[in-house]
Amino acid sequence: MLGPRLTCLCLCLPLAFACSAGEHHDPYESVLGPPPRPAPEEPSIIVEPGPGVREDGEIVFAVKWFDGTLEQALALAEDQGKLVFVDVGAYWCPPCHELDEKVFTDASVAAWLHEHTIALHVDAEKAEGPEFVERYAVQAYPTLLVLEPSGLEKARIVDFHPSAELIPMLATIAEGGNVLAKLADAVAAKPDDLDARFELGHAYALAAKRELAEAEFERVLAGDPDNAKGLASKVLADRALFFVYKLDKDLDGTIAALEQMQARFPTSKAAVSAYRTIGRAHCKQGRVDQAIEALQKMVATDPTNADAELQASFGWFSFRENCRPEAGLAAVLSGIAIAPENADLRYVEAELQRMLGEPDLALAAIQAAAQLEPDSAYFKRQVRRFEALARGEADPLANH
Repeated sequence: MLGPRLTCLCLCLPLAFACSAGEHHDPYESVLGPPPRPAPEEPSIIVEPGPGVREDGEIVFAVKWFDGTLEQALALAEDQGKLVFVDVGAYWCPPCHELDEKVFTDASVAAWLHEHTIALHVDAEKAEGPEFVERYAVQAYPTLLVLEPSGLEKARIVDFHPSAELIPMLATIAEGGNVLAKLADAVAAKPDDLDARFELGHAYALAAKRELAEAEFERVLAGDPDNAKGLASKVLADRALFFVYKLDKDLDGTIAALEQMQARFPTSKAAVSAYRTIGRAHCKQGRVDQAIEALQKMVATDPTNADAELQASFGWFSFRENCRPEAGLAAVLSGIAIAPENADLRYVEAELQRMLGEPDLALAAIQAAAQLEPDSAYFKRQVRRFEALARGEADPLANH
């Protein structure tokens, strides 16, 4: 189609180009040559997005997660001569999102997992998650478990690790090594290094290996009786949290153990963080007033608290434990007054406003969080979620 140029040419052609009767002659062809043939239509190609975080915050994983149960994954691993890799996390867990966005979108991680494992994701609080967490005594999120096809645990890795660190750790596990062995070697090389001994004992505690952890903890307590290195308080806190609370499930025993630690080392960091576990133990037994009192004591330990970290911790406690969200919101709002640029405070405000039936206020809070961290894929997804809630739609996370 030639458009305006052709119109101009028609007006300028002489009469000699007129066609004689019975002969079809296109005057344009003499000037312009034969019209081009239309190009054949090429079949449309749909290009799938590569792994990564999309502009709207959605994640395209490089890892191909197994869509089935643990038992099915174990059976498939047996057939294929592989291990089973299990990512255990929760939607409210920031390091879990960091793994999703930075590690599980990495082609090199996906390639390693595909070659050596059947990869399974478990939400610790949904579907089979609670049963899985209890079965493997998962103590923290994220926990990355490597299992034999029989279901026996080969090793575990706790917390976020970038791809460059994670792949060698997984390779060591797959080849028969154990991540705990590295910590044990460090202790063997420097038996008087109390920090190394605590790290080993803490790792054993995370792995629910109680006797091994206790052996290291006893050595640490003997070497740091007055908490001069800040290790004795950590040992007592670990014992209360991982053994009395999580393994023994003795709530009152947990409270007693932590209060004894607080009395012994009142200015330690462990004494401050213990208030959350004390509050949780009270809340689980229906003693809501005592739970909130514990969190209020926690905030009161640092009246300056310029970054409002303790107020945020109070808010997350109320949200996760569903314990007096109005009290948690009051703490969070006081934290926002101290640190208005804290995106984490704005996010927990959104969750608490949602719990209290204020979807519009919740949306405003999550929008503020997203503005403070515009590159956060997680906040982008949360904005869409809270927009849906403000429209009166069901929570998109309710069935996930």
